[in-house]
Amino acid sequence: MPPKIRIRRVIDGDSLEVKYAGLFSFLRRPFPVRLYGIDAPELAQPYGRESRDQLASLVRRGGIRMDVRATDRYGRTVGLLYPRQRGREPINVAMVRSGMAYWYRRYGGRDLGFPEAEAEAQSKRRGVWKDGRRARRPWDHRADIRRARDRRRWRRRLFTRLLIAAIVLIILAAVLLTRNWLGWP
Repeated sequence: MPPKIRIRRVIDGDSLEVKYAGLFSFLRRPFPVRLYGIDAPELAQPYGRESRDQLASLVRRGGIRMDVRATDRYGRTVGLLYPRQRGREPINVAMVRSGMAYWYRRYGGRDLGFPEAEAEAQSKRRGVWKDGRRARRPWDHRADIRRARDRRRWRRRLFTRLLIAAIVLIILAAVLLTRNWLGWP
C-alpha cells in the first residue's frame, strides 16, 4: 500500500511539494514530487495555469497516496498519485484524460492507461487539445528556451571576443605610434 502524503503546495501541472502524513510527520521535511508519465504545459504557456489549477483540484480532496517510481536528475521524487477511493485511476492519468497534461511517452506508462486517456482527451478536444494539434508541447517549449539562451550566450561571447580584439589592436597601434615603429613622422 502506497504511503499517505499531505500536499504542501502545487507548483505546476506536474510538480508538487509534499510531506509524508502520519504519526511523526512533523519531523519530516517537505520534498518535491514530479508526476510520473506526464508533462504539463509550463506556467508561461497556454493552459499552464489551468493545468496547475486542475491538479490542485484533484489533490485538494485529501487522502492522497503516492507510489514512488524513481528520482529524477534534479533530485525530485517521481511518483504516481492515487486518490483516497480505491479502484480509481491515478491522478497522473486523470490529468492526461482532462487534457491538462500530455502523456510523456519517453518515460513510459503505457500499461497505466496513458495512451487511452490521451486519445480520449484528443478526440473530445479537452484542454490543450481544444486547438487541435497546434498546441506547443512542453518539452518543445523548453527546448526552444534552451536554444534561445544558447544563442544569446554565443552572441555575448562573440561580442566579448571582438571587443577584446579591438582593444588589443588599439593598444598595439598606440604602442607602435608612440615608438615611431611605423616610420611615420
